[in-house]
Amino acid sequence: MWQINEVLSFDGHLYRILAINPGEIVWIKIGDDKGVPEFVLEIKLLNYLDEGRLIRNTDPYANIHAEEPKLGSVSYIKRERALAIIQPIIIDGGCFEARERAKRVAQVEKSGIATKATIYRLLRKYWQRGQKPNALIPDFKQSGAPGKKRSGVGVLKIGRRRQYGKGEGIKVTEDIERLFRITIEKYIMKNDGEKPTKAYRRFIGSFSQYFPKVLEENRPTLRQFRYFYDREYLKPQRLIAQTDACNYKKDIRPLTSTGTANVLGPGSRYEIDATIADIYLVAGDDRSKIIGRPTLYIVIDVFSRMIAGFYIGFDNPSYVVAMQAIVNACIEKTEICSKMGIEITNDEWPCIGLPNVILADRGEMMSHQVDALIAGFNLRIESAPPRRGDAKGIVESCFRTLQAEFKPYAPGVVAGLRVKKHGERDYRLDAVMAIQDFSQILVKTILFRNNYHVMDKYDRDADLPTDLPSIPVHLWHWGMQHRVGNLRTVDPEHLRIAVLPRRKASVSPFGINLWGLFYTSSEVLREGWLHRSSDISRPQSLEAAYDPGCADTIYLFPQPGSRVYWVCSLTDRSRQFRGLTFWQVWEIQNEEKHKKANARFDEASKRRELDAFVQAKINEAVKLAPKLAGSNQQRIQQIKSNKKAALNDERRSRAKSSSPEKAKSLAAVIPLNSTDEDYSFPNYVPGLFGPDDDEPQ
Repeated sequence: MWQINEVLSFDGHLYRILAINPGEIVWIKIGDDKGVPEFVLEIKLLNYLDEGRLIRNTDPYANIHAEEPKLGSVSYIKRERALAIIQPIIIDGGCFEARERAKRVAQVEKSGIATKATIYRLLRKYWQRGQKPNALIPDFKQSGAPGKKRSGVGVLKIGRRRQYGKGEGIKVTEDIERLFRITIEKYIMKNDGEKPTKAYRRFIGSFSQYFPKVLEENRPTLRQFRYFYDREYLKPQRLIAQTDACNYKKDIRPLTSTGTANVLGPGSRYEIDATIADIYLVAGDDRSKIIGRPTLYIVIDVFSRMIAGFYIGFDNPSYVVAMQAIVNACIEKTEICSKMGIEITNDEWPCIGLPNVILADRGEMMSHQVDALIAGFNLRIESAPPRRGDAKGIVESCFRTLQAEFKPYAPGVVAGLRVKKHGERDYRLDAVMAIQDFSQILVKTILFRNNYHVMDKYDRDADLPTDLPSIPVHLWHWGMQHRVGNLRTVDPEHLRIAVLPRRKASVSPFGINLWGLFYTSSEVLREGWLHRSSDISRPQSLEAAYDPGCADTIYLFPQPGSRVYWVCSLTDRSRQFRGLTFWQVWEIQNEEKHKKANARFDEASKRRELDAFVQAKINEAVKLAPKLAGSNQQRIQQIKSNKKAALNDERRSRAKSSSPEKAKSLAAVIPLNSTDEDYSFPNYVPGLFGPDDDEPQ
């Protein structure tokens, strides 16, 4: 029932059981400076237990047994010396008998290694703390009142006296500590805070205002200032206060979980991000032309780390380009790789389908088009907070590992943001790789990482088998079989059109107007929207989706709120823009608007000259008008005869200009052939009308 070293509480005092004899126990009162072992009948303990006076208690010195002083340290030496002093006394149970204990203590005292008081003190400490060698470890941890504030008596400075320099210093009072705290929180405990040395100089300025009578040599020292700063402000507290909140959350805060722990399986969450590749490329048709750095989009599966999709090109990161990468991630990659000259199978790149969640930057997904994507395909879009790249750290680290495969070897690689030294060659001039070569390198790198790269730092769940290697393709296949698969089949063409950017389009007799270009289709003609009649009722505005990479076709949605679309093509009125991209169209339109604006300035200048000339002629004619003698009726009756006379004069003047003398000097006209052909203009243009001569083709 009882155990040696067990601690009991009797009448509010703690006792430790030292030994158990038949019918009795030996215990000692813990905390008694003069306590010695006492013998108690076991039956009395049972009675005390029934009365509730005796209860079991936790050991207050249980933590001592976990301590292990360093070999050769002061604590270790003192423990071994104390144990050697009491070892002859505690060799058996006789040490608990008063007479036997007294004899043994006397023998140790005669040896001269310790006094009688020291021996009893060590014995008492050994018994009260658990009868183990660690019970004799000195209580150095309690020395100096750790964590407690020092407060001396009087006004004298605490600590050793000053050895060098004049003055005696000053005691740090509560008023001085208040100035310390104000200075620290104002100048040090903030983002980009000052160093303690500079903040101390600011403190001295404030101190001299509050305590002008204190001599300069007696002012608080920098050491006192730093001591207060180190004592009152812990390092984690300083780190939080002196770091920007966004940088703290991104780079410094403790991480309590991982991205893999929050996904169920393949397709649970994709991460997408873009970067500007660290290499300069050249044009494929003329490798002497340096184009610049390409844009790289990566879509990666969080669970398996499989790179599901990509985009490589020169378009700036935007919603349109991000959607191209997402479509790439949801469809088969065999055709895409085949166009690049790389033949693969579906087993090498099995990521086909729409995921459950896509995590992206706010800038790429801040579009009304995302709402249609969410409602139409039940896709959840998550946006990372601003400047929080750690929210999608998996795809962020992927850029570094992908580029590490070619950066050590490829010329034209960015050498970092630094000032070029005198005579150093510009790394941009070393560019020799075209976009086609760069795309093949990246695709090959992606295939290698998906199928063969072993991830040493992949955090595995408990249910993953030990024989499953941490390779993306193996994790993908295992997850599709044993985890909840979230990939959903989707028609690639419908998905591509659904993610295209949209814009309001107007309807006119010339066609569907989008960006100043006119489109038509068989459905539009069937609806009769292009008939030039006031009886035709046309929609005021419709929504149309367009592919920025091709201006030949748009997708018109005739019914609001419906995913039914009509494919519309460019009309002859906009034939100028066939075969171009919308970016080229916008560039041409901007250039035309610029030229037109400049031409309008010339037009305005010439129009002013024309207005001045017309006005001058009118004024001159008004001045030359004679005074009228006849009546108005007579003048009106003479109009016909006057016109006939003017016509005769005009005919005579034409006859004089074509006189026979000039006709003889002209060369003879030689006919090209003998057939009589009529080269006069036709009455109509046959190409504009159909077989019925009244319907436009």
